[in-house]
Amino acid sequence: MKKTKTEFDDLVLNAIKNPLSYLILLQGFYLAILSLQLPEKIGQVDITSILHNIYLLSFSFVVLYFVFKVIDIIAVYLYKEAKNSKSTLDDQLIPLLIKSLRILVVTLGILFILDNFGYNITSLIAGLGIGGLAFALAAQNTVSNLFGSITIFSDKPFQLGDWISVGDIEGTVEDVGFRTTRVRRFDQALVTVPNSQFINTGIINYSAMKKRRINFYLGITYGTSVTKVKEVVAGIRKIIDEDKKFDHSFYMVKFTEFGAYSLNIFIYCFTKTTDWAESLAIREEFNLKIMQLLEELDVEIAFPSQTVYINEVAGRMNQNAP
Repeated sequence: MKKTKTEFDDLVLNAIKNPLSYLILLQGFYLAILSLQLPEKIGQVDITSILHNIYLLSFSFVVLYFVFKVIDIIAVYLYKEAKNSKSTLDDQLIPLLIKSLRILVVTLGILFILDNFGYNITSLIAGLGIGGLAFALAAQNTVSNLFGSITIFSDKPFQLGDWISVGDIEGTVEDVGFRTTRVRRFDQALVTVPNSQFINTGIINYSAMKKRRINFYLGITYGTSVTKVKEVVAGIRKIIDEDKKFDHSFYMVKFTEFGAYSLNIFIYCFTKTTDWAESLAIREEFNLKIMQLLEELDVEIAFPSQTVYINEVAGRMNQNAP
């Protein structure tokens, strides 16, 4: 098998080697004890039945050990597929899947042993079904969390390390389990979120953004002439056009409204980067260029103010009053 190019046969050999060794030893001991021709009963003790039950129990453990080794082979290939996939949720799903398979195998093995030892597993399963129904009714939250985890792993609305917001919780995903998901808030507090909340509440995945938006109003004073307003709008458009850090597929720079104390220019554009720190640096540079443009055009940025007009006639009447 070392001469072959595939890894599968080596894994199968390693999986078979130990269980097969134990099986040969078990068969050897069992045949050796049978060759002793021991009496079937010693007093009230049924020797044959005891030996048979010990052999059956040991054989069941060997088979379970072999199945566990097969599950390990499956795990190797699943981990390889998880590494090749882009989703980081697969890295969380594989260990949970392997544990579930092992629990299933152990459960079936116990049922097989009980059946061979003469227990009525049909009534046992029926009893467990009724008890499971009562347990499910008493643990509705746990069941809903389980379905929430299935939704997360199937739909993959986010991955490990993504910046998400669900309800009033916002932060980065650190761990996804069958019952809860751990989210690290930006104040470094760790929040454990029940998976059922992801079914009932919309999830905002900020890490899935393809670009970041810049959206604000620039207010200039009412004393600005029409020509200057046009030059300001054209200048801001030129800044965006000449900067490769902006997405040029769509942006808007428009003189949109007469505000309470300013002429408002609407600026709507996107940065190519989705990194928060980089987008803030681009926005800072953009703001400084706008300020420089306004200085060159001798245009002032408006601020909240009020102008009070005094009626001249009313002023004279007040002066003549006794």
